[in-house]
Amino acid sequence: MTKKIILLSLVLGLSLLARSSASWACAVCWAGDTGPTADAYNWSVLFLMTAPYTVMGSIAAWLFYTYRRSAATREKSDGVEPLVQLT
Repeated sequence: MTKKIILLSLVLGLSLLARSSASWACAVCWAGDTGPTADAYNWSVLFLMTAPYTVMGSIAAWLFYTYRRSAATREKSDGVEPLVQLT
């Protein structure tokens, strides 16, 4: 059983080494520094990097808005001084 695993690993490893060098290149290296393909790749990376920050920023803004709205409602109904004054 271990001989089969070793042989399979060896065959897969050699097949990866035998592939052409063009298949190892990234999209920018393969297409070059200029051109529409490189520009599209750069823009897609930019959008993928900013998407999590946009989502987290939207959630944080919603939480801040909800807190401020509830604090204002609580202040109007209770007439009590807030613990923290946000100005």
